[in-house]
Parts: sequence; C-alpha cells; structure tokens
Amino acid sequence: MSSLFAALYALAEPVRARLRSEHGLEAIEYALIAALVAVVVIAAVGLLSPSVGNAFNTIGQRVNDAANLIPN
Repeated sequence: MSSLFAALYALAEPVRARLRSEHGLEAIEYALIAALVAVVVIAAVGLLSPSVGNAFNTIGQRVNDAANLIPN
C-alpha cells in the first residue's frame, strides 16, 4: 500500500509545485506597475501638452524670425 501512496505522491508533486509557484503573481504585479506608469505618463502629457506646444511654437517663431534676417 505504501508503494501506491508513493506513486500517487510522485504523480501529484508536479501539480503541487505548479500551484505553489509565484511566477504568475510576479507577472501580474509587473503588469499593474506598467499600467500605473502608463496612466502617470498619459496624465503628465495631458497636463504639459499646452506648455510644450507653446514652447515649440515660440522656438519655431524665433527660428523663422532669424531666417528672415538673412538677406536673400
């Protein structure tokens, strides 16, 4: 009877090891962190986009003004 128990135990060990594994939890944690970072980046871009757009417009206008100062 003990050999049958040992055989069943040996067959069940890979299943138990798989259930005890925390690799799936690590992947979920990384996914949650990535989602949080994405939300922060999207919020920052949304808040900063008007000022960044204004800065590029100012730079573009100054480059245009400087180009107009060069004689043809």
